[in-house]
Amino acid sequence: MDIRKSAALWMLLTAIIMLGLASASTDADETGESWPRAAVFNLLDDGNYPDRLIGRRAADAVFVALIEEAPWELVSRTRLQRLCEAEAARAPFAIAYLQMLGHRVRAPLALTGVVEVCEVNKGRGTAQVTLLVELLETLEGATLASKRGVGSARRSDDEVAPIDQIVDRALSDAARDAVRKLTTFHQGTAMVAATLPDGRVMLDGPDEPALEVGSKLLVYRGADPRREMIGALEVKESRLTVIHAQPLAGEEFRQGDRAVVVAR
Repeated sequence: MDIRKSAALWMLLTAIIMLGLASASTDADETGESWPRAAVFNLLDDGNYPDRLIGRRAADAVFVALIEEAPWELVSRTRLQRLCEAEAARAPFAIAYLQMLGHRVRAPLALTGVVEVCEVNKGRGTAQVTLLVELLETLEGATLASKRGVGSARRSDDEVAPIDQIVDRALSDAARDAVRKLTTFHQGTAMVAATLPDGRVMLDGPDEPALEVGSKLLVYRGADPRREMIGALEVKESRLTVIHAQPLAGEEFRQGDRAVVVAR
């Protein structure tokens, strides 16, 4: 099978899969605002395995891994792809695109990154993949977390699977590894108690377990359906009676604003 036929077949299969995955994600137009919500953008392809849409396939694998972990609501990949195509937006995505598209799909979180390694040996039927997946907030584009995932796959002796199936297994393996690292944090919520003169934000959080130092939180104001993400914080000090955080994005946090942990 030549490259064009292989790519066309993969795109057809992906379209079928994405129709099923779309029903597993939450669409703001159908259900109203959910928080936090994340949009998974195509990753930048390193070019080592050309004409195979590796960056898009890697993003699909990250999306599937996030469904399994379920830390955030997810924007439909099908819908996001249509919007990116309409705006001629492609990896690497400028912050302005992430802000605009994040606003369009009501997603304060964006995941993107790069396929750093995609080594394929067709003769041996092996694939080695390294993904760098980055989590950003879409208000100002601050990076909240960045993790690498490594994966590999090999065709068994009695297997006749095409090499692209082996590559997809390696991509899935690497995506699960990166997503596991991205989602290893204690979930929790807190309330803004005050903003101190030096710019730090005092939070009133749960007594046990306390918010971990290094936790990243999105800050919301208002109630549904007008809840709005207004910024992001990083916890710098956390004790039972004192939680201090440093702003990463946004300003003028007010008493009563709500914050939710999204990364560490």
